[in-house]
Amino acid sequence: MSMIEQVLSQIGLTQTEIKAYMALLELGESKSGQILQKSGLNSGKIYEILDSLQKKGLVSYIIKSGVKYFSPADPKRVLDYLEEKKETLVKQEQDYKNILPDLLKKISFFKPETKIEIFTGFKGMKTAYAKELEFPIGSEIYVVGVTHPAHYPSQVTKYFINHHYPQREKRKYKIKRLLCEEARKEKDYAEKTAKIRYLPYGSMITINVIANLSIIGMYAEEMIFISIESQQVADNFRNQFDLLWKIAKP
Repeated sequence: MSMIEQVLSQIGLTQTEIKAYMALLELGESKSGQILQKSGLNSGKIYEILDSLQKKGLVSYIIKSGVKYFSPADPKRVLDYLEEKKETLVKQEQDYKNILPDLLKKISFFKPETKIEIFTGFKGMKTAYAKELEFPIGSEIYVVGVTHPAHYPSQVTKYFINHHYPQREKRKYKIKRLLCEEARKEKDYAEKTAKIRYLPYGSMITINVIANLSIIGMYAEEMIFISIESQQVADNFRNQFDLLWKIAKP
């Protein structure tokens, strides 16, 4: 394909339209048979192609003695065609902007009640728990992290102590935590403002709940974090937390 054909294709002409238009540019005023012979197009499509080029303003015709003769428009007419396309695009863009609010309403209307995402690894962990920090100042957060901090990867412990816990405190979250007895002496592993109670067992699975968000953390060989956005799921986890809170020791 020549450079001319490439450009004509990019501005919206089909391959058959390009062949017919290029043939006409070389022939000048011509009958359809001459255009067919020059372009090598299918005879059954030639009038359809020429009609399309006429609508784009790139071909005109006259009738002499009952016979149609076609002529190519000045190549500068392509610039007019592009300008018309530009105006059409601007109008289409504005029309779309006008209906966009209605489309967004439909999306939110059909938004599923439950959204579940799965993250893995250290970066995935940071992405999952960053969701907690999107809630308003003073939100309540419930944390069941019931094993000794020494059992977690050191980078995880450092991340929470040096970054995530300060962010929770900055937002003045009201924090309630359930830890295992083994972690009782590890005061650095909880926010200073947190209310803490202790259970007699440990687990490498944690559950964090804030508003409608629940995050399940599994600190196995491959760290996996499941983020669940569901009011019903969050409420159920909170109910379980309250039961454990009642049997846990201060």
